[in-house]
Formats: sequence, structure tokens, C-alpha cells
Amino acid sequence: MQELFLNTETFELAQPWWLLLLLLLPFVRWLERRYGRGRKGMIFPEAGSLKAEKMGAGRWVNMPQWFSRSAIVLALLATGRPQISREVAAASDDGIDIMLALDISDSMLEEDLGGSRLDAAKKIALRFIQDRSQDRVGLVLFRGKSFTLCPLTLDHRLLGVLVGQVSVGAISDEGTAIGSAILMGTNRLKASFSGEKVLVLLTDGESNRGEVGPVTAAGIAANEGVRIYTVGVNTSARIGDTGSIVGERGGGSESVLGTVAEMTGGRFFRASDKKGLADAFREIDSLERGRLKGEVRIVRTELYPWLLLPSVVLLVAGLVLGSTRLLRIP
Repeated sequence: MQELFLNTETFELAQPWWLLLLLLLPFVRWLERRYGRGRKGMIFPEAGSLKAEKMGAGRWVNMPQWFSRSAIVLALLATGRPQISREVAAASDDGIDIMLALDISDSMLEEDLGGSRLDAAKKIALRFIQDRSQDRVGLVLFRGKSFTLCPLTLDHRLLGVLVGQVSVGAISDEGTAIGSAILMGTNRLKASFSGEKVLVLLTDGESNRGEVGPVTAAGIAANEGVRIYTVGVNTSARIGDTGSIVGERGGGSESVLGTVAEMTGGRFFRASDKKGLADAFREIDSLERGRLKGEVRIVRTELYPWLLLPSVVLLVAGLVLGSTRLLRIP
């Protein structure tokens, strides 16, 4: 069963009342000083010669006591059982299988997103892949035709390398075959045993190639249980006379992408700038995380061993030094 940490870590004490014992330490110290002053010492002959030979403990004479006191403080802190707690959700046994379909037509080379559209899409895709460490992710490239650059895999490092090498020259056929890309991604997801199958398609143009249209391909994907999120990159869209969005490469492309997403239970996102593109993928990531199965439970990591170990070391060190090099004779 896969697990996913949902939020940041929090620090807490399971038994904080034990820390009240720390309030007794100043009182114990006061008793030591009050009743320790009247203790009588003994005369040690030739003590001065020992100091002359630099055999006296000097300022280190109280070190064994400080070691012992520090050990007691750490031990009392450990009795409070400090721990770090995290909320964890159990995902499905097979995780989520996600295919990315990336448009690599010539128009993706236009530099209106702080660089080319393709470079911006690659950077966002890489970040999306890194954030989905629990899931299998694959990549489909499409232009006039489509092909699978990487099948579903958990090797996200390899997939990242392949994404970084994507260029418009990977396919020579001109045009934009969105329907073919949907079918290619669906075929890759068809054999998946995961209960959650997702296709994320990014394009900046209308479908004008391929034997199957986007809506027909979306119907096939819906029958296979594939949920499609579509991201339309359009930096110069305007509002038409009928109130619909009209893009620079012809009206209707965004309505088709919206229909594809709606038919399969996904969503359509319009990205007019780099921030919009990042927000689209961030929203997709959030939506899919919300579908994880299983109850949320609290996982606690005990920290008291990290206090007990130095406590024991300090106690032993204090006893050894107090009995040898820093021996103190009353």
C-alpha cells in the first residue's frame, strides 16, 4: 500500500506532565548548596606540590557534576516523549497512471512565454513529473502524427532526461493530430491495472490532421475509464461577438478541448502566459491528489531515543571522570 504525506510535520509532547519534574531541579540545587557548605574536609598532605606539578583539576573540577546534571535534564525531557507527527493518506495499491501528451508543432517555438512555448511546457512538465513520485508517468509526442516517447514508468529520472531532449524535429509530419494523440495515450493506459487513468494533453492549435477527431477519440477514452485534462496555450485570444473565446489560430479549438475534457470527467485549462501554464498543471496535480483512496491516519516518530542516548553518554562520562582524572576528595 502506497502512502502519501499530506502536510508538514508538527512537534508535540505525548506526556508533557513529566516535564514538571524539571521544576524540582533548582530546589535540589538549593538543598545541595545549603547543606553542603557545612561539610568538613580533610587535610591532604603535600596538596600544594600537586598543584605545582599541574596535577590539580582547576576549573574543570566541577565538570563531572555538570555532566551528571545535564544527563538528568535530558532524561527528564525524554520522559515527556517528544515526537513528530504527520498526516498520511493511503493511496490505491497501483497508484495513478498518467500519460502526458505534448504538442511539438512549429507554433510551439513561438517565444511568448518568457521563451518558447515548448521550453515553458517542458519545464512545467518536469516539475509535474517530479511531484508525482508515487505514480507511473509516460509521454506521448504529437504533431501531424503521434508516437510514444516513453511508456508508463516509475523511472522519473529517465523520463526527465527524455523530456529535456524533446524538440519539434522529433516528428516530421506537419499539422496537429490531437485525436491521434488521445488514442495513443489511451492505448498506453488501456493495459493499466490502476483504478485511476489520466491523460494530460497540451496543445496550442486546432486539430487538423489524423484519421480520428478529438471528440471521437475522447469517447473511446471515456469508455476505457481515461480521464483527460486539456491545456490550451493561446497567448492572443480575444472575446468574440457571441461571447466565446476566439484564438489566433482559429475559433473552436478551445471549445473542442473543453468538450474532450468534459466527456471524460476532466477539465479544460486555458494558459495565456507562463503563470497560467504553471497554474494549470498545479491544479491538475491538486485534483488528482484529492482522488487518493484510503483514510487519513497520523504517523508519529518518537524522538526520546535521541535524548536518552546523549543522557547515558553524559552520565557515564561524568562517573568516569569523577572517579579518575577529576576525582574530588572531600
